Amino acid sequence: MIESIRGSVEKTADSTVYIRTGPVVMRVLTPGYFFRNVSAGQDVDIPVYLHLQMEGNRIVPLIVGFPEVRDREFFEKFISVSGVGVKAAIKALEKPPHRIASAIASEDYDYLSTLPGIGKKRARQIVAGLQEQMKKMYGMVPYERTVSGTGGEAEAVLKQLGVPAAEADELIGKACSELGEDARTSDIVKRAMKLRSRQ
Repeated sequence: MIESIRGSVEKTADSTVYIRTGPVVMRVLTPGYFFRNVSAGQDVDIPVYLHLQMEGNRIVPLIVGFPEVRDREFFEKFISVSGVGVKAAIKALEKPPHRIASAIASEDYDYLSTLPGIGKKRARQIVAGLQEQMKKMYGMVPYERTVSGTGGEAEAVLKQLGVPAAEADELIGKACSELGEDARTSDIVKRAMKLRSRQ
């Protein structure tokens, strides 16, 4: 089993990151929230998930990469839901796992159904299968999905600063997870911008 891959990113294309490690270039599939933060020339050391998929009469290995081990653990739980395969899960994870886990824990079917390939019926299956596990892994609601409050205010500020909506959403989620629910808008914005500068 491959646990992780360390190397330099040669190129990225279509949710795939090509990583050179020694004389070998590995083709690694990545969820959208991670793919957007990877670029050519970047050195990475990422946990991976190896999946062997049957295509006709041959076995095709798929390697999926994540920024953190906890994200891989979430992915393994996510694909355990009936009807959610590896490729479907990669496509669905446009948002960071902690955001999706929050929606699962709080039964936010509307949010889950906005994920690519996840309709209302599949959202209910996901909640039914994973709600208790997400509460244990991430707490009840690690990040509230609201358009008001400090999270919403911070998101508006980041957008005014020119940060793309998807990136702002991800940065605020990370900042709020680190600072806690009582953090002020200004602190969230500062933390989010600091996180962005490290990417």
